[in-house]
Amino acid sequence: MSLRYRLCVVAAVLFLVACAAQPAEEPAVDVAAEAQAIRDASAAWLAAIEARDGATIDGFFSADITTIFDGKIRHGLAEIQAARDEQWAEQPDSTVTWTTTAVEVAASGDLAFERGNWSEDPDGAGEMPEVYGEYLTVWKKIDGQWKVLHDAGTTLKAEEEAPSEG
Repeated sequence: MSLRYRLCVVAAVLFLVACAAQPAEEPAVDVAAEAQAIRDASAAWLAAIEARDGATIDGFFSADITTIFDGKIRHGLAEIQAARDEQWAEQPDSTVTWTTTAVEVAASGDLAFERGNWSEDPDGAGEMPEVYGEYLTVWKKIDGQWKVLHDAGTTLKAEEEAPSEG
C-alpha cells in the first residue's frame, strides 16, 4: 500500500468518526401537542382547585413560583399555600373557574404562556357578587412536566350602569 492510499484511508476513517460524533439534530418540537398539554394541565389544576386539593394544586407549581394578583405579590410555595389556606378559611363556599383563551409555546418547547378569563364567586350561592378578570400564566417544562413559573391576573371593573332614562 502506498503512503498516499494509507493517508486517504486514515482521512476517510477520521471523517466518518467525526460525522458519527456529531450530535443528531433534535427533532422539532410539536408546539401544538405542547399547547394541548398546557391546556390539559390547566384543566387538571382547575379541577384540583374545585376539589380543594392543596397537595395536587402545589404539584403544578415550580419551586420558585411567583404570583401577582391585583397588587399582591407572593414568592414561593409557602407564601402561596398560606394565602390559599387563609382564603379557604375565610370563604369556605367560594368558587372559581377559568377559561383558557390562548396558549403559545416557544419553539424550544420549554416555555409557554397561557392567557384567559377567570371568575370567582366569594360565597358560592350567597349574596356577594361574582368578580371577573383576566390572567396570564407562564409555564416552564421542568423534568418533562409543565409547571407554573409565574401566574398573574387582574380583576376587571364592571361596566358602569347606563343612566336610566326617565
